[in-house]
Amino acid sequence: MVCHRRAGKTVACVNDLVMRALYTKKQNARFAYVAPFRQQAKEIAWTYLKDSTEGIRDGSPRESELRVKLHNGAWVTLYGADNPDGLRGLYFDGLILDEYGDMKPSLMGEVILPTLADRNGWLAIIGTSKGRNQFFAAARRAEMDKEWYYKMLRASQSGILNKADLLELENQMSPEEYAQELECSFDAAVKGTYYASQVNEAEAQGRVVMDTLYDPEQKVSVSADIGYSDSCAWWFWQPRPDGYAVIDYYEKQGKDLTHYATMLHSKGYDIQTLWLPHDAKARTLQTGRSTVEQLLHPHALAPDLYDPKYRMPIRIVPKLQVQQGIDAVRLILPKCYFDKKTTFPGLEALRSYQRQWIEHNQTFSDKPLHNWASNAADAFRYMSLVCQSSKGQSAESHLNRPSRLSPESLKPRITLDKLWKEHEKLSAGRRIQRI
Repeated sequence: MVCHRRAGKTVACVNDLVMRALYTKKQNARFAYVAPFRQQAKEIAWTYLKDSTEGIRDGSPRESELRVKLHNGAWVTLYGADNPDGLRGLYFDGLILDEYGDMKPSLMGEVILPTLADRNGWLAIIGTSKGRNQFFAAARRAEMDKEWYYKMLRASQSGILNKADLLELENQMSPEEYAQELECSFDAAVKGTYYASQVNEAEAQGRVVMDTLYDPEQKVSVSADIGYSDSCAWWFWQPRPDGYAVIDYYEKQGKDLTHYATMLHSKGYDIQTLWLPHDAKARTLQTGRSTVEQLLHPHALAPDLYDPKYRMPIRIVPKLQVQQGIDAVRLILPKCYFDKKTTFPGLEALRSYQRQWIEHNQTFSDKPLHNWASNAADAFRYMSLVCQSSKGQSAESHLNRPSRLSPESLKPRITLDKLWKEHEKLSAGRRIQRI
């Protein structure tokens, strides 16, 4: 259900959730409401859930768990999509995803659908349009598939908001804001996004394709944004005469380096260079070795899969300011071709990457919003800073590359001259201030 702002979709769905829980015939029934963030779920739906279960609950609402139990033994719980591991291993007989477009695209296949499968549970996806993201894809599928119920509710048609209020909103909002928030337009430009228009342009120009772009005769370069507690994102690309073929994308959360070393090996690509962020040189207290040192000798991480002679060619991405990297992405994106089948989650992350909104100033910050899209965007930023170094280099030209990481091999190679000049100016300015 694609509904305009203040249409009452959350209230309606929470009440529907309670009624289905109340009249279910299943034993130990479990129902859930999921918002993009747990705190958001609490602020949006917790009061509605307590009000709608008044007089039919078994005991008091469990505030710390955001859960109520009905007289028939059924549970209704609120969750946040920001903690997907909190949903793994559970089962549900009915589930609501609210503002699905603000959630991580992989959540559906990796977490949500398995929780419904064995119980033959139902799923409701609701929200407001925010560009052509995963909510747009779900809406288009539901519109075409008779197995789904589909509803588009625009403010100009619903009658929920009176005409005077709509006229005032139209006068106060930009045309894009009004089209998106009240007329449910997926084509309106999403405010605050960095790359959405360029990703849409790539699709319109036919640079996002279903055919494979991978050339097995050519080496593959990789850029990664690495973290343990947060997601790790990996982009794979090859140069082509008119730009870059982005052939693959991979992202996981909470995995150690052994998992990623195994992943790189299982892909089967002939890797020219693995580009890591500058903090990959820092050593951890747990291992006493840096990420670079561990990935240089992947056989030590997964001895059953690796030849001891295998060495990963690793380089470090230049340490530039985030905004300089964003400028680099904007320069590189018009030259990129994407394999839609293998890069879809990463592509949707690029489309959704946006600036922070400062509520009290009613303006956007110059800093990116850290959410599910950040890791993919950061890894692509690293790719954009270094991908020109992969242009025109054949597989043969790298047969004699030293496998051991040396100070010379860590030296950044970049051809985005303007960014470097800007970086030097900023550095000189800081030195002058210190003097």
